Amino acid sequence: MSLQARVLARLGSFILDASLEAEAHETLAVIGESGSGKTSLLRCLAGLLRPDCGSITLGDDVWYDGERRCHVPPRRRDVAMVFSSYALFGHLSVFENVAFGLRAAGAHRASVQQRVMAVLELVEASHLAARRAATLSAGESQRVAIARAVAVRPRLLLLDEPLAALDVRVRKTVRASLARAIAASGCTAILVTHEPAEGMLLASRLAVMEDGRFVQAGDLGALRSFPATPYVASFAGVNVFRGAAAAKSDGTSTVAVGNASLIVRGEWSGLVTVVVDEDAVTLTLTQPESSARNRLAGIVESVAAVAGGVAVSLASQPPVVARITHAAAAELDIAAGRRLYASFKAGEARVF
Repeated sequence: MSLQARVLARLGSFILDASLEAEAHETLAVIGESGSGKTSLLRCLAGLLRPDCGSITLGDDVWYDGERRCHVPPRRRDVAMVFSSYALFGHLSVFENVAFGLRAAGAHRASVQQRVMAVLELVEASHLAARRAATLSAGESQRVAIARAVAVRPRLLLLDEPLAALDVRVRKTVRASLARAIAASGCTAILVTHEPAEGMLLASRLAVMEDGRFVQAGDLGALRSFPATPYVASFAGVNVFRGAAAAKSDGTSTVAVGNASLIVRGEWSGLVTVVVDEDAVTLTLTQPESSARNRLAGIVESVAAVAGGVAVSLASQPPVVARITHAAAAELDIAAGRRLYASFKAGEARVF
């Protein structure tokens, strides 16, 4: 029972023009920076925002069809939504919050009791059942919001930045609860986030949105191998250089990138894109003595902790990012403003 959506919505000067497909039981992460249109897309899927044209279907059910002037209201769509702001009823108990949707649907009292306690147990919040929602911490509130959403067994679960408002110390716990809830529900889930790492941990596939449009979709491997935009490259862990290539006589080519010239394998000509993994870039304090033919130099612009090490951004020409170990960073005494040399082999560069 797949989800298929093609929506065009004009929101002032901003235009959302996006097509989305998700298979039954799939968790798809929609990744993009703030203002890219992610939440507007979710609101269209939920029925909270009516597009100007397009269509939205879940399996055989048509929720929106611009040509037929069909727009199914939110209450008649088999969908549940989790917000970053929790949106709990503060004056009600946790149990009553989770039971709200079930009771609205006319569920039997005994089944409500059983279902509410089951989903609270799933998100490790059963001990909170009698607490008023207004007394909960942020992490507790979001776990209850997740329980409330999956309690009604929706076919489509929409998650709008569900971890964004949480302290980094509690995100891991809530993320685990969210993963269990999605898996147990068996529904199709669309997770919106501006944190790529979050999408990679929770979703089987990523779809990247920029300026109201999807620019690329696939797993991390596909995005890393052939990033469509600099933004995709930035979170996929690769450097992207674009320039004019000219073949040489030794089986390599030069690629003019600004005032620099890169060396790549193969005979290429015309405009090309060169992709180099961040962990293929070596940093040194002095001119490298290796056989690497591509050498850049510049001051350290930023240093950021990443999975398994440190990402060092060098203000070279062109700029380059290297991912190195913590031990290597300590040995180089890396700090903003320090001048370093970066190098990578021609064979490490992928061209397309």
